[in-house]
Amino acid sequence: MKKRLLTLTVLALVSAHSVANNDPQPQVPFIDVINSKRIAPTDANNVSQSNADLLQQVDMLRQQSAQREAEERMAQEMYNQNVMSQQVQTPGSKFLQDAIAMYKPSMSLEMDTKGAIVIPIGQGLLNTISTNFKELRVKTSDRTSVIESDGGTLYVSPTTSNPVGLVLYDAGVPESKISVTLVPIDAPPVIVDLKVAVTKAMVAKSDKYLRDLELEAAQAKAQTEQVSRSDQHTQRIIDILTPIAQGDLPAGFTLTNQIPQDAIQPCRMAIPHRAGQRLLSSREYVDVIIAKNNTDRVYQVREEMCLGNDVIAVGIHKKSYLKPNEEVEIYILRDKFQNERATTEKRRPRLTLGE
Repeated sequence: MKKRLLTLTVLALVSAHSVANNDPQPQVPFIDVINSKRIAPTDANNVSQSNADLLQQVDMLRQQSAQREAEERMAQEMYNQNVMSQQVQTPGSKFLQDAIAMYKPSMSLEMDTKGAIVIPIGQGLLNTISTNFKELRVKTSDRTSVIESDGGTLYVSPTTSNPVGLVLYDAGVPESKISVTLVPIDAPPVIVDLKVAVTKAMVAKSDKYLRDLELEAAQAKAQTEQVSRSDQHTQRIIDILTPIAQGDLPAGFTLTNQIPQDAIQPCRMAIPHRAGQRLLSSREYVDVIIAKNNTDRVYQVREEMCLGNDVIAVGIHKKSYLKPNEEVEIYILRDKFQNERATTEKRRPRLTLGE
């Protein structure tokens, strides 16, 4: 009880001392956490004052930085205004102003060949320019815009605000050139109907050029198809005769020894030969001929010796030059329906003599 009263008395004395010295708060010592030592009340006041000074300096620096940024922004705005005011007096600015003034979402324009025209278009959007050219050709040095043509129509999507210079002409008619400058502006896309004053001679020259192109394309296509059919035909022959030469049956073929009498000795050669096998499919025959050189000299077997109206191909395995007593197999690939087609394709006989 006495200890508790003593503590209260000490606290009361400290409070009374603070009031007597007009201190804003009791001068209670505190611990410096970083250095782990007790700080006297007077030193504590100095630290508090130092912190307040630092905060005030930081606020002052922030205010100065904000003021400098504001001054720099104002200076940049004034500079931009001066540049813009100077550009207004330049030809480029008038060029742009004239383009903006003529802008319409839909325009119909006319011009002569070898002339020049300025057309405002929507920036970053798909703009359409239709001409009276049969097949439009486009030349440009612009590498950023998306430019496509279809027939006599031009599609342009500019990606920047820079003007796009184009040279347009009808295919095959270089004298129909025109110069078109497209000016991208902040506006909706345009649809332009551009009519060029071409002569009748230019139109005829364009028509002839396009006809020649179509003819060349048709010839190239026919040649490609012919080569393709020829390749397919050759591959079909290889696919049939290769397994036979290897002692096998091609896919879709069956083997028989029943051979018509007129196909037993089908080749025109001086050495004995005879058909010993026939392979059948739904579309072809393959007769396997065995030939033997019974002469006392080398004999050459040639494919053309076995050709006929229904023969598709002739193959010789393994060599065509036979020494005395040597044998060779000959494969004759025949069209199964050749005779039927020949019968149905007969024409009406003439009534006049000699035909």
